[in-house]
Amino acid sequence: MEIVPAIPAPDFKQISSWKNSDPLSIISLKGSVILIDFWTYTCIFCLRTLPLMTLLNNKYSKYGLRIIQAHSAEYEFARTTENVENALSYYKLDRIAVAIDNRNKTWEAYGDSYWPKHVLIDSNGFVRYEHAGYGRITDFEVQVRELLEEAGNTISEPCEENEPHDEIYEIYGMQFDGIAPETCVGYSRLRKFGNRQKMKPDVLNTAIDQGEHLDNVVYLRGPWIWEREGVRASPKGDATASIVMRYNAATRVHAIMGTTDGTDATIKIQLDGKPVEKNQLGRNVALVDGYSLCTVNHPLIYNLINTQTVGSHEIEIVASSDNTTIYTFVFG
Repeated sequence: MEIVPAIPAPDFKQISSWKNSDPLSIISLKGSVILIDFWTYTCIFCLRTLPLMTLLNNKYSKYGLRIIQAHSAEYEFARTTENVENALSYYKLDRIAVAIDNRNKTWEAYGDSYWPKHVLIDSNGFVRYEHAGYGRITDFEVQVRELLEEAGNTISEPCEENEPHDEIYEIYGMQFDGIAPETCVGYSRLRKFGNRQKMKPDVLNTAIDQGEHLDNVVYLRGPWIWEREGVRASPKGDATASIVMRYNAATRVHAIMGTTDGTDATIKIQLDGKPVEKNQLGRNVALVDGYSLCTVNHPLIYNLINTQTVGSHEIEIVASSDNTTIYTFVFG
């Protein structure tokens, strides 16, 4: 964490609801050291920070550390409290206080423009340190201990030497040099698809795929509606809608997906033109009657592929129902 000018910490603003805690304020927490984890559940870097927050909470809450996970929205669907609550349940986040900042007002009050960001506040309510992006335990622990000891605590436990063991790392993988880029497919972030035809926003497009795919470029097949934050499948009858991306390097492939009506959508996942092999299935994919299938409901980061070793492959997501929306490809 980096030292910043000591200024009074802004209070929480327009919090929609609190989870795992009664409503809190900076004033009510005076005397405690506060670590605010500004996160959003659609950010893979935020997910990779969750095990660190759990470790710090388990180790230092008895000395007066209070961690607040202030959740703000990256996508419009993340402004819906029900979707955030579903994510909290999915990731078993039931011990640390969560401030649901659906309007992003607290996020803005701290000058944030990205996720994750961490702010460390001393026992007198002054911002002392900030950390941009996700990190490792060594990026947080020394400064947490410093402010706890400054507040009068004597800490007997040594600092951690290793990262925590957590299934989040196994499911989502880690960042590395040369990894395929996170790719959002809505027109607010993507200028065009790899298809040779021009896709029109907010209307039905029937995409024709010529079959030649460049690395890290997204292609569509069949009927899709190109929306601001993603693409919505629009198949009719026996038609299907596919989205394809050949990625240059990754061990894991995820997609942020959801449904438009809150009911389940079953989608087919193909890797290199075939059903995903058993030893390459992601956490959210199962083999059923020779098909590799993923059931999508609430918008989440769905883990589709885990090849264990870094490689280049082509993933295809096939939607046969018109309630499926795909927002972003994410890699680990």
